[in-house]
Amino acid sequence: MDTTVSPARPPGVDWKAAALGAFALALSAAISPLALPALGASLLAIALVALSQRWPHQTGAAMVVLFVCGAAFVGTRSPVLVFTAPFFVASIAFSGRFRFALALALILGYISVTSPFTGQWAPYDLTGTLIFATALSVALWAGSYFRRQRLLHAANQQRLEAEMDDRREQLTRYLHDSVATTLTSVVMRAETLALTSTSGSDVKKSLELIADETREAMQEVRHLIQVTRDDWAIEAETEPLDRTIAEQVSVTSRLLRSHGFEVRGDEEAKLIEGSFPAGFERLFAELATNAIKYALPGSTILLRIVKDETGLHCRLSNVVGGAVSLSHMTSRFGLEEARRLVERHGGTFRARPRLNRWVVDFYLPEPPRADAPTPPVPPKMGGDLRSSMDPRRWSVARHRRK
Repeated sequence: MDTTVSPARPPGVDWKAAALGAFALALSAAISPLALPALGASLLAIALVALSQRWPHQTGAAMVVLFVCGAAFVGTRSPVLVFTAPFFVASIAFSGRFRFALALALILGYISVTSPFTGQWAPYDLTGTLIFATALSVALWAGSYFRRQRLLHAANQQRLEAEMDDRREQLTRYLHDSVATTLTSVVMRAETLALTSTSGSDVKKSLELIADETREAMQEVRHLIQVTRDDWAIEAETEPLDRTIAEQVSVTSRLLRSHGFEVRGDEEAKLIEGSFPAGFERLFAELATNAIKYALPGSTILLRIVKDETGLHCRLSNVVGGAVSLSHMTSRFGLEEARRLVERHGGTFRARPRLNRWVVDFYLPEPPRADAPTPPVPPKMGGDLRSSMDPRRWSVARHRRK
């Protein structure tokens, strides 16, 4: 039974086989010049070998006709034409059509060692017949062997992907059971204590802060679970996130504090209502990464956001350190891309050194409200006043004139 595999896209031209055949033809022509019919037949045989992966049956029939013509016309024979048969059989066997390759090996081998057009129906050279039969057998075995190796490699690849999917699912379940469930319990306990506590307002505020921080951690865990489950989520270009100002400030300040920095201005920024446009989490990741890489270790980082009637004014500044200790860190975004992102939303972006600090300022205009009234359109100068007049009023005026 043929082990034919129907790929989603059929294989194209085998350029390696074509290049090898062209080299062999050039070498044969350099040793012994070929006549024009023999050169044409050799070129056609090389082309059929190169196309045998894409059209095996058509090229097989064409190769048989070509060998019959070579047996009928002496001027078309050449060593290159004869030795394309083993390569052609190997290519057909490699495509998964073993029986068809075996039939072609028998037919091409018989035509090559006999001369039916001169009445020579039996092989006339026993040694040459054995050599050619051995070459065809080796080609048939080599094509089948490499075919099995490719199928084995594909099976191992599929099994490895299945094992990775199973491990990914197990990791996802472990994350959900051990982390997300625990964080949910922490949120419920913190809220319960905040509601039932008889202590001062500072304790209640701390408990509410713990609940808010835990909710943000739960969102990050859910995003991590989504990244673990979906292959598309681990690519370089991920779907942009739509975070509120408080959420983004919390994520950025937590990242900076985890590297030993003191963050100021974030508590006031969390009180601002609204959200950043989708994709601005990458801008803040770039700013935080640069601060971690280049800021003086343990220094204070200012994260300030001010909202007025015109929009948002954001600033992140840090003391510049003497050496880069974490040069391997990268957000794969860049300040130039951050500037383009802000400008696409109608804002301005500026990053510059100031004394011993690195200061980044950007401004985002306030987006127009959906319920904002539409300004009236002034009438056009000249023209027909009926175009700006209510049709019902125009019909009434015309009736009165009548």
